[in-house]
Amino acid sequence: MPARLDHLVILVRDLEEAARDYGRLGFRVTPGGEHADGLTRNALVPFRDGTYLELVAFIEPEDGRDNVWGWRRFLPHEGLIDYCAATDSLREDVERLRGLGFEVEDLGEGGRLLPDGEEIRWRSASIRQEGRVLPFLIEDVTPRQMRVPGGPAADHPNGATGIPRLEISTPEAARASEHLAALAGTGPGPPEFGACEIFPVEPSGERREGPSAIGLSADATACAGELDRTLSHGVRLALTRGYEA
Repeated sequence: MPARLDHLVILVRDLEEAARDYGRLGFRVTPGGEHADGLTRNALVPFRDGTYLELVAFIEPEDGRDNVWGWRRFLPHEGLIDYCAATDSLREDVERLRGLGFEVEDLGEGGRLLPDGEEIRWRSASIRQEGRVLPFLIEDVTPRQMRVPGGPAADHPNGATGIPRLEISTPEAARASEHLAALAGTGPGPPEFGACEIFPVEPSGERREGPSAIGLSADATACAGELDRTLSHGVRLALTRGYEA
């Protein structure tokens, strides 16, 4: 079963500008590299709990080609568009979910060329759905620590330590909770991917279905509260000191 939340995807138009802005918010941003499809490149904001924010941009904004996750359709808007859960046995999870009635596409291998020239690889799968209520799945082929930096890269001046809460906007919150619980293999209560609780909520305004707000845990030095949404490129991010999922 998916063991944990892996990362959240934040689409931006200008990766360098977004990296600077997240730095101004007090995050330590690590260059990620270019994806193997040649369409996107990214930068990472890793946390001590092993999760991370992925800032991702298309290399050629006007190119009509899309990646396997279908992120180009969100342009020209920026913000939180997708999320990913990690598994240690993708093939078994795909078969289990198909047995539960989900339509799951095995996307095969993907990869990224790191700034130092090393290549990392993974396997992924996506669940057919209208929005992004359910995460896509990933299993590392190369060691995960090559894909997700730790140590000093996960120490942030603003005190952020992890992602214990994620809100998902959907007009069918009860149904989404059932599907997420089936995916995660959890019982009553909010579905959980590792230490992150998932909260389906009714959308406000014309908010699309999918991840909509991030709750970050923070150490005692942090200034708690919601972060500047201009600098976050439209993402609702809130720091909470001492948060425990």
